[in-house]
Amino acid sequence: MSLSSLLGDLFSDAESGTDTPETATENGEDGSVTVLHECRNCGTNVSAETSRCPACESDEIVTYSIE
Repeated sequence: MSLSSLLGDLFSDAESGTDTPETATENGEDGSVTVLHECRNCGTNVSAETSRCPACESDEIVTYSIE
């Protein structure tokens, strides 16, 4: 097995729980606000419903609103 295949298999599960930031129109707010949910420990972007980081297993998920 090649190194790239091994690393791809290793990290494929960690990436499955990541999300892109939501825009204000997607989350029901008006204006041009971007809402970002990320792990405070490793910086992985996660969905709003996530309570534990899929990459590092930390439960420190923070929400940032960027105007």
